[in-house]
Amino acid sequence: MLKVKILVLLLAAETGQQSGNQELRIQDPAQLVGKKIDVGRLPLCEPGTYKGDLAHAGMKATVLSAKPSKIPSISQSVLDRMSADLREMMVDQQRAATLLLQFEDGAKRDTCAAVGPKKLAEYIELAPGEALNQVASNVATGNLADAKAASPKIGELSDDEVGAALRGEGRDHWVSIEDAGLMAAQGNQVPSITLYMPEAVLAIQSESARRQFLQYKPLPEERLRSLMIVAEGYAGKTITEGCTSITRIVLLSDRSGGVVVEAYQSHPLPETWKNNFGGTSHCQALQAKFPLDDVKRVQTAAPNGEFFVAVFSGTFNTKMYKIKTKHQSKLRLQ
Repeated sequence: MLKVKILVLLLAAETGQQSGNQELRIQDPAQLVGKKIDVGRLPLCEPGTYKGDLAHAGMKATVLSAKPSKIPSISQSVLDRMSADLREMMVDQQRAATLLLQFEDGAKRDTCAAVGPKKLAEYIELAPGEALNQVASNVATGNLADAKAASPKIGELSDDEVGAALRGEGRDHWVSIEDAGLMAAQGNQVPSITLYMPEAVLAIQSESARRQFLQYKPLPEERLRSLMIVAEGYAGKTITEGCTSITRIVLLSDRSGGVVVEAYQSHPLPETWKNNFGGTSHCQALQAKFPLDDVKRVQTAAPNGEFFVAVFSGTFNTKMYKIKTKHQSKLRLQ
């Protein structure tokens, strides 16, 4: 089976949590992954086709994945020259995604095409007890002052530190941890997390650019002192085995959650699994960032300094990974 991963950078969004019959405010369709919804008048098709399905209209379903549209990004300067109505429509289209749903009878349907957050809010309702996952602002463009304003607790790398990273220093300051308790058969994707220090991200990006004979200038967000974590869930070697979408990553000082730190930035990394017969299965990994000061706070509160990374799929805690001394030594967190 071939896994195709598409990294998607989400537009900035601030979200509140809404549920039940309250006004639904969706900034990013990925917030719905793992949630139970009433599909209402949402267009439905058999996955990967335009063959419509009216039989499941108005029924309840669980959102399995949100595959972002491929509409090219429009710069802020161009958006600023548009009328308010046109700008709102264009932003909504850029945030659109095709949802994959599973109904209570086991049937899977998608939304036929990418649907923007505004339309989704008009079509669907969250099931009782459900609330939107928070998606933190993603400050990937603009100047450094804007990035720091959005994340006031986060310091920045000095020019010397950035220069050293661009020369390759610190490239190995990352570590990958697999779920050792899940002995997956050959061909399956084992759940895992990968942690990157900021200098590792810069060094890897710089090396990639050099190999392509490109110039690389770090974005303001990439200069911030933060720990980046990418979490992937289980994915079976066959389509019927399915896969697990990751929707939230948090840091814990211990298993009881003595000190809990949420990510200041989070966005999904959609994954598509394909078999030799053309069948596909959609799920999502998740990338999240945490201020290094907050990482130190959790580390200090943890017994022996060994803290945990908790990974969620919807409301279900799929795994707690212990960040041991040996991992922290590799990251240079000690």
